[in-house]
Amino acid sequence: MDMKCVGITAEYNPFHNGHLYHLEESRRQSGAEIVVCAMSGDFVQRGAPAIADKWARARMAVLGGADLVVEIPTVFACNAAPVFAASAVEILEELGADYISFGSEAGNIAALCEIARAITAQEETLAESIRRKVKEGLSFPRARAEAVAERLGEEASALLDTPNNILALEYIKCMRHAKPLTIARLGPGYSELNAEGSLASATAIRRMLRDGESIDALVPQPAEKLLIAEPRPNSERLFALLCMQVFAHSAAELDRVFAGGEGLGNKLKNEIRRAASWDELVEILKSKRYTRTRIERFLMHVLLDIAAPKKYTNFIRPLAFNSRGSTYLKAVKKSGLCRLPFVSSVKRTPAEPPAETVKEPPAEGRASAALAAAIEKEILATDIYSLICGRDLYEFSEFVRSPRLV
Repeated sequence: MDMKCVGITAEYNPFHNGHLYHLEESRRQSGAEIVVCAMSGDFVQRGAPAIADKWARARMAVLGGADLVVEIPTVFACNAAPVFAASAVEILEELGADYISFGSEAGNIAALCEIARAITAQEETLAESIRRKVKEGLSFPRARAEAVAERLGEEASALLDTPNNILALEYIKCMRHAKPLTIARLGPGYSELNAEGSLASATAIRRMLRDGESIDALVPQPAEKLLIAEPRPNSERLFALLCMQVFAHSAAELDRVFAGGEGLGNKLKNEIRRAASWDELVEILKSKRYTRTRIERFLMHVLLDIAAPKKYTNFIRPLAFNSRGSTYLKAVKKSGLCRLPFVSSVKRTPAEPPAETVKEPPAEGRASAALAAAIEKEILATDIYSLICGRDLYEFSEFVRSPRLV
């Protein structure tokens, strides 16, 4: 491509001043003319509904300086770090990103690359050590930290204590063509609930929105206006939909979702009637071995019936763009270099099953069952998100909404 491009992996849940800083620094440090963001959809990586839908959050990002925002398909976005990272990196590299930028607590790209190489070199040994420690009753994060400390030292293990660093290492491990670029995180940590000046974590901002507190100093004004207008996901509706899914399936069927196994389906069937809410159910199911994030992701996989990632095909779906982003996207398509299918719209007639509108390049000579399966989950995720937000199912469906020029 003629234009230098920096890709950013993000969730923007919601887009805030820290994200604005990261976006501006990514453009400045890379010298890129185009900023492309790969963003999770209506359900985010940790296994929860986003504070606003993907279309609104994509528009926030473009108003904040991004040129093009594309979706990380839900089956990959609402998943463990390696799956999330692999999908995001593939999308950005196929879109011609020269750099892929991500936030990290470390802020040291040389150190992150060195540890990523060391982990990759000892991947099988580390995996076996982690499996053994998990069988002994440790949670996966604790088992991973101990295994890395034993093999690579305490300094490497310490980098795995923070979520952005964990994702950063996964991004680096997945990159084939783009150069990694990291911007040190400013302000409060990922899970801290207090603001520092004009900076606060997305976790803190979501809490403030829930409690009716002002966020105008923490979020760019265009993003704040969009956030205020968006309906909020309702946890009671979310829990009711989950209950229906659990009651309608056997323990064995629940265990077959990608984040299941190890008897979690049976445990869920046995315990769900003891819980009065989603959060209460998570508290009942979590344990020393199963973290809150693992349980929430498992519940979301049950709700969406998400199978192993190999059942699905990655794809590129634009959500929002400005005129530069639109021009760049057209150039990528015209080049014929992108190997992933472009999904511009999802259409269905009453007499036909769902089908995707896929532009070049086609998957020549093969049925796109894996692509259809991924898009089916996108349709389901959007409909469930509309249900828990109490909004019109047709007006906000995948069959009606399309990418927007901002």
